[in-house]
Amino acid sequence: MREAISQHLAVSQIFAGPQRIGVVSGAQQALHLLASMPFPNGKSAVLVEQPCYAGMLKLLNLLGITAIGIARTEFGLDLDELERHFRNNSIKFFYTVPRFHNPLGTSLSRQEKEAIAAMAEKYDVYIVEDDYLADLETDGRSDPICSYDRSGRVIYLRSFSKIMLPGLRLGAAVLPEAFIHSFRMYKSSSDLSTSALSQAALEIHLGSGLFQRHAAIMRERYGVRMKALQEACGRYLNEGFRLSRSAGGIFARLELPDHLGAEELAAALFQKDVHVFPTAPCYLPSVEIANGLRLSIIRANEQEIGDGIRMLRETADELMSRSRTNPSGRSAITWI
Repeated sequence: MREAISQHLAVSQIFAGPQRIGVVSGAQQALHLLASMPFPNGKSAVLVEQPCYAGMLKLLNLLGITAIGIARTEFGLDLDELERHFRNNSIKFFYTVPRFHNPLGTSLSRQEKEAIAAMAEKYDVYIVEDDYLADLETDGRSDPICSYDRSGRVIYLRSFSKIMLPGLRLGAAVLPEAFIHSFRMYKSSSDLSTSALSQAALEIHLGSGLFQRHAAIMRERYGVRMKALQEACGRYLNEGFRLSRSAGGIFARLELPDHLGAEELAAALFQKDVHVFPTAPCYLPSVEIANGLRLSIIRANEQEIGDGIRMLRETADELMSRSRTNPSGRSAITWI
């Protein structure tokens, strides 16, 4: 299995022998193990992008780990601010989703990736690179941070669940040499081993080329859906709404007018069987929260995407109309 993953990762400019690859029960397990185990730099805090994958923030809070935030916009990171954090704070590792960010949907530039790798070496900070949608990449020149790592400070995570089957719960961690023994010990104490049946299924798919062909189909399908989302937002939403400039993947963030609450809108849409995710859980408590929704195209076709955005606009208009006729500010939505 690890040999098959090693060959697969080489296409993405990740050259790591099987001994450096840890098979995990989904990338989420790898995040839990890395957050729990000590690192060679002896540091303790974790730097996270804001907004950030909500599951990572829940994990850090559960483990009682100090989390520090750095702003991530659709235009990327402030590298000067990132260097200040690396220099002045006791950063164990910087958790980043450089490709098809969750929830923004955007990707970092090559310049940013190279700078992050260089700063990691300079300040003895490790990088946990969550490349969960790498197999959806359409730009052959877009390489991960790990490909620029010369000091062994990038831990690269790859998920196979989003492409094949979410229930498969399979991922891989590419580990620097200094982490191999410790990571295996923590992994063994967690679940002894990842399901052999799931591993066998993925190995067959990788070795036969079935995974690669399926990934190509998914890239095309999701690309069409993302374009449909952008077109629908342009057609139905006006000023006050703004969709992030997602280059692909499965997510995009929709910024809402200040007077339209994201959670209230999400609750109203849920009653109409339109599911969206408020981005508030993607922020640390100490950080100013952007008023927005994460939109996903993974379970909706082009027609459903168009209908969903149209219903979003209609529901937003209804809520704003109610707020004008309900000056007390009490919600007219039944929360579920």
